[in-house]
Amino acid sequence: MTEKNVLEGVLDHLQTMISSNILLSDPVESGNRSIFTISSVGFGFGGGEGKSEDGGGGAGAGAGAGVTPIAVMVIHKDIPGAEGVQIFTLGKKGEVAQAISTAAESLPSVIDALRSPKKE
Repeated sequence: MTEKNVLEGVLDHLQTMISSNILLSDPVESGNRSIFTISSVGFGFGGGEGKSEDGGGGAGAGAGAGVTPIAVMVIHKDIPGAEGVQIFTLGKKGEVAQAISTAAESLPSVIDALRSPKKE
């Protein structure tokens, strides 16, 4: 098995592990609410191949992934528009969690500003 074959195998396996459902879960329905988890994903992989002077050799590869839930999004079906969406951040706020939290907190005021009549 060559280094190329080993890395292709690792990449194929990573492709099966990582999907968009990891970042934003399928909804959990609870009454008039849909609940989603939002996660941060990190992964890495590497491989190598070596040959000795006597014709021996080998190849190897490895991969790892980590998924960390960073927020929960609740969509209230009976409240139209952005007002019906709540986002609760979890744990320590990293950059992505902070961006989601900031966007969620400012969304109602942005919508109100867009709805108000323009002042000339």
